Amino acid sequence: MDFSIFDFLFPRMCCICKRYGHYICDDCKKLLKRNLPECYICRRLSPSCISHSTCMKSSSLNGLFVAWEYNRMSSSILKLYKYKSVKEISIVLSELFIDTILKSTFKNNLQNTLLIPVPISNMRKNERGFNQMEYITLEVGRRLQLKSNTNMINCKNLAEHQAKKNRLERYKSMKNPFFINKHACPDLNLYDSITLVDDVITTGNTLEKITQVIRTSYGTNIVVNALCMFRGKPYFLSTEQHQQYPSQLSH
Repeated sequence: MDFSIFDFLFPRMCCICKRYGHYICDDCKKLLKRNLPECYICRRLSPSCISHSTCMKSSSLNGLFVAWEYNRMSSSILKLYKYKSVKEISIVLSELFIDTILKSTFKNNLQNTLLIPVPISNMRKNERGFNQMEYITLEVGRRLQLKSNTNMINCKNLAEHQAKKNRLERYKSMKNPFFINKHACPDLNLYDSITLVDDVITTGNTLEKITQVIRTSYGTNIVVNALCMFRGKPYFLSTEQHQQYPSQLSH
């Protein structure tokens, strides 16, 4: 059994049940709740997670695959690997994520796609020490034999963490922090689509801003999909919120 001074100082403990041995034990892996295939915009059922044509707008994803429901358990997992710089948990998550993708029909939409991780700003990257989505994207590409590009989309430094904002504040934050790094752009004519890779989707605002940047630069006909690990249950707006904020808030 491999053992290091790091394991002695920071023993591996399941972030769910607190048993020693693994960051996510085999029993708790089975408790991850799968998401139903749905149109990510209206949250109604949709085969292969394809966006309904009646829901689409210019910045909408063509399809979005979500592996598991975001709840208290998955929140514990994400806090450990996202904010406590536990890189090892990215290995566990990527393996689980890839196996879930391969068991879905959405894998058919990934043929000859270019994988791009949702970027974080340099300031956030320095805070965390790494961008965990870059590692997971590269692992998805390796297992599925797909090309990845971790530098094509960049993110400007943000003054405040998006995680600290509520749903309405995120929606009202309309300034687009994402931009194309023209020095790292591949020939997109070689690919059938672009697939963004992210950890959590809430309003969908982040993914749509990146999609908007891509389509502004490369044309409205380019197919943009996304792979995401977690998403919460459908969120229903009150009548007053529907009147104040359009249907995009259900994203």
